[in-house]
Amino acid sequence: MPRRTAIPISQKIALRAQRQLQPKASNIELARWFKETFQHPIALSSVSEILSSRYKCLDNHLSLHQTNSKRIRIEFWPDLEKALFQWVQQAEGQIIISQEVIREKARFFWAKIPSYQGKDMPSFSNGWLAGFQSRRSIRAYKQHGEEGSVPETASQAMRPIQQLLSTFQPNDIYNCDETSLFWKQVPDRSLSKRSIPGKKKEKARISVLFCCNADGSERLPPCFIGTAKKPRAFTAAGINIENFNCQWYSNRKAWMSGQIFEGWLRWFDNTMSGRKVVLLLDHFSAHKAAFEQIDEGPSPLKNTLVIWLPPNSTSRFQPLDQGIIRTWKAYWERRWVRFILEEYEEGRDPSRSMHVLHAVRWGIGAWEFDLSSKTIQRCFNKALRSEQIRLSEINPITSDITRDFQELQHSSRIRDPMDIDDFINPNDEVVQDNIHEIDDLILSQFQPEIEQEEDEIIQELPSISIKEAIDALKRLRLYEEQQPQGSSSFLRELYKHERVVKGRKLANQEQRDIRSYFNV
Repeated sequence: MPRRTAIPISQKIALRAQRQLQPKASNIELARWFKETFQHPIALSSVSEILSSRYKCLDNHLSLHQTNSKRIRIEFWPDLEKALFQWVQQAEGQIIISQEVIREKARFFWAKIPSYQGKDMPSFSNGWLAGFQSRRSIRAYKQHGEEGSVPETASQAMRPIQQLLSTFQPNDIYNCDETSLFWKQVPDRSLSKRSIPGKKKEKARISVLFCCNADGSERLPPCFIGTAKKPRAFTAAGINIENFNCQWYSNRKAWMSGQIFEGWLRWFDNTMSGRKVVLLLDHFSAHKAAFEQIDEGPSPLKNTLVIWLPPNSTSRFQPLDQGIIRTWKAYWERRWVRFILEEYEEGRDPSRSMHVLHAVRWGIGAWEFDLSSKTIQRCFNKALRSEQIRLSEINPITSDITRDFQELQHSSRIRDPMDIDDFINPNDEVVQDNIHEIDDLILSQFQPEIEQEEDEIIQELPSISIKEAIDALKRLRLYEEQQPQGSSSFLRELYKHERVVKGRKLANQEQRDIRSYFNV
């Protein structure tokens, strides 16, 4: 009797993929294809077994160590193991993780994940724990410590990075980082630390991911993360967020997660198609979890070389932390304070009229138009070349905010103005790993998405017709033409956009004519 040979998982995956490519192929045809491809025969019974639901999990993403093995270690509780693995990735380095800690955390997630509600909790035996460790390539549970926290050590670690970066052009060196934004925070110190009666969303938050290159020639669309999939402010205004130069994600905490960053990282790599670029990242757990998921999978990054900055040194070596984000926030907060003044002048309460659509619009405007390329260049030079710089751009903005504070205080709208620096860049808005928030962040991906905020009251706005849009463009064009020093470039843009809107009008008219013809 010939000795039976086990079929590697990689060949099983290939067989299931071939069935998906040729769904009408018989098992005999698939066995013939298998023999031609892998140079050894396969029994028809094995073909049937591999194509059965038992091996359905092979259709999902598998890491390289799994596909090279002979046996499949089936995940009995995939949602639980996904949550548990993310927790290990994000908690490692903050606490000591033992096998008993893993087991206890498994019990915690089992009780919280909706798909396991009403089911008996497993015992999470040593065998399961060993299998989980093997499936996820977890070699050891240990605490990494605080390596890199000493400035001298970080500086030494940066030297080879700086040498490598010197081989790239500045337009091919990118950095990305996140910040939070409390978009309803009022500038009154007496109100900022407590809730305001009747104003539930004082601490309403969004997170924003920024990415740009070293010479400031390319600023990628900002990525906003909110609590609702379709905020009520968007739907009330009839807004299609895809028309904005940004990306919108959501989870219940408005936090950056590994899942969101993985999607963004793949998008970034595809955007850089045909180029070889560097992306500087810090050791934020969501970044590391996303990169490991991609790097161990069948489709690693093709156009992007990820370079990790020394741990615990981003305040010194991360370009976006050297003043880019702070300058962006200063422009945003100036717009927010002026909105407060305008609303009070109109007799409206800004805390009620403010909504997330304003926050997104101002954020895009500050990123695309207000922030200068020179500021970006200076911050990259400061981070990567240790040059001493002063951000002269932010001084006029803080002066404007100070004057607005004084006006608000004079009108008795605020009593105790916040410190300008605390208002522009409060410590609570700094995105960092927090062991106390990891559980909520991981569990949020298993909960149903929030379509709209339940407690947000937004006035419905009418849909603008094509005729109204054309009339508005004509009036705006006439206004600019009548100015003593009108902008010819602005007039050209108005004329171009008027043609675009008229083209839509003509297309709509043709569609109506065709429908009328067939109705007749």
